[in-house]
Amino acid sequence: MRTLEELVSLDTPSDDPAAVARALDVVEERMRGLGAQCARFGAGDILQADLAGAGSAKVLLLGHMDTVFGHGEAVRRPFRIEGERAFGPGVADMKGGLALAMHVAKVLQAVGSPYKNLRLLVTGDEEMGAVRSRDVIAEAARGCDAALVLEPGRPGGEIVSARKGVGHFVLTARGRAAHAGVDPERGRSAVTEIARRIVAISDLGGQLPGATFNVGVAQGGSRANVVAEEARCEIDVRVLRAHDAEIALELLRRSALRATDQDVQLELSGEFSSPPMEKGAGTERLLRHARDAAQELGIELKDILTGGGSDGNRLAQAGVPVLDALGPVGGRAHSAEEYIELPSNPLRGALLASLIARVDAAAR
Repeated sequence: MRTLEELVSLDTPSDDPAAVARALDVVEERMRGLGAQCARFGAGDILQADLAGAGSAKVLLLGHMDTVFGHGEAVRRPFRIEGERAFGPGVADMKGGLALAMHVAKVLQAVGSPYKNLRLLVTGDEEMGAVRSRDVIAEAARGCDAALVLEPGRPGGEIVSARKGVGHFVLTARGRAAHAGVDPERGRSAVTEIARRIVAISDLGGQLPGATFNVGVAQGGSRANVVAEEARCEIDVRVLRAHDAEIALELLRRSALRATDQDVQLELSGEFSSPPMEKGAGTERLLRHARDAAQELGIELKDILTGGGSDGNRLAQAGVPVLDALGPVGGRAHSAEEYIELPSNPLRGALLASLIARVDAAAR
């Protein structure tokens, strides 16, 4: 609990690598105390800690230190415990998972280190799409038998075995400005065209099973008495399978670039930054190990598909069997009500330790 409180008490906004690096000093100190070989990447906001063991498997534990909260949040909302819940910025997403990983590493050492290599990778930019860390993640996963992501367990205790792929796109419309009262006929409204495109894009949802198209931001124009010369909108696209991405992109292009007013120019930019985390054969095997471990602990373990992305998406792209949301059970991430269920800590720790041991036994 002391480690969790220490981490939650440090502000670690994604856009401040130096602040993230200072928090990673806490993790590095703990892992070096266990004998880990540590290395830093990026601006010091990515930490890799490797523990050598007596077993056969190479297992990657992945988490992120950054949060969506800015500086001063830890002072405004300090770590606190109320009943069976702990609160504070990033307590679930995902400092609780990082504290759990360090505890499990210590426990596994005490019972004989059932792994050939246990690698803890902690990144500092997950909440911003892992632009700085995605290559490090892919390299860290190379040759691993399993990758276990310590995002928070779902409120019902479920873990995540599949995630949708995530794309972010920007549609820009460029028209012609004119005085809205004197000569509006000379203008070509970019705002009007963007509004039409937004409706068309929003209607795409039912055309590809499991895919979603959401326009979350729309901006345009300068003044009420000016026919808008420029407007833009930001589009979130999510797909179930890797091969759906190109289909979704083609659907988006057809709707986004089909101007009603031919004098308004439309431009679409963006990409799929996170591929889907699909439940392949390797993940199915890993899931069976997790369920067997849970059964021994007297709990039923369920897995779910979620539309949210994580670093687990990037691990799946690297071809490694992945399970996600193995951290403490919690909820309301990214809000002032974020929490973890304290009674879940020992159970999730035991589940994680047993899962690692089972992966090692299967690798022999």
